[in-house]
Amino acid sequence: MKKILLLGLIGLMGSMAHGQFSEYGVKAGLGAATISDDLASKSPILAANLGGYINYTFQNSESLFAEVLYLQTGLNLVRRGGNFEEIFDRGTNISIRTGYYHSYYIQLPILAGLHYELPIRQSGHIVGLYLGPTVSFGLFGGYGDRKITPGVASPSANYDINFNGSNADRQLFNHINRLDVGLTFGLTYERQKFTLSFFIDRGFLATSDGDDILRIIQSMQSQGTNVDVKIPNGHNIAYMLSLSYQLGNLLN
Repeated sequence: MKKILLLGLIGLMGSMAHGQFSEYGVKAGLGAATISDDLASKSPILAANLGGYINYTFQNSESLFAEVLYLQTGLNLVRRGGNFEEIFDRGTNISIRTGYYHSYYIQLPILAGLHYELPIRQSGHIVGLYLGPTVSFGLFGGYGDRKITPGVASPSANYDINFNGSNADRQLFNHINRLDVGLTFGLTYERQKFTLSFFIDRGFLATSDGDDILRIIQSMQSQGTNVDVKIPNGHNIAYMLSLSYQLGNLLN
């Protein structure tokens, strides 16, 4: 088994030596994003991807994988985040905080893909899949929230319940980790210059390290002592549907 894996790795490295950059284009997508592993998460927000791509193919290689294997990279602007709900219980005084968190990242994917032309009468129907790591850096984002006390006719809006400073300070993205490293897995259908993809984008670095709105879901009073119930750090996750268009081919 080890010999088979070693021979496969040597064959793949040999193919890469005969590879070349080829197709390039643009892509755009919409979907649903939320903060996973976060008990305060209530519902997803609208996720978005917009960017460009370039493929690295192995058409000049004699490897068995040359016709089906490709690598892809590029740059994307992505929107991630989620809606949350928190409950504050202090005996007879119960308050609910609802709101949203959103952020915009610049994302670099490094994907390995396989595509295969279906053996049907009409040619040009190609299906495939891809998998690979992503590195994202936060550009900007913010919170919006309000505190609602049941029985009170006019719920108050307060954008600084957890943080000191103005609302403008919150919009400066000071309370969210900018760096995220993740994994993307997708399924594709190619037809002429268009490619339709469904993919899952999962971040592995926590969106926040501190005791902020994403981590404290409940504050209760027990024998005169306030206790903050903390939850695990949340991670970005999105389910996306994307359409890409090939603008050209560097080999032509």
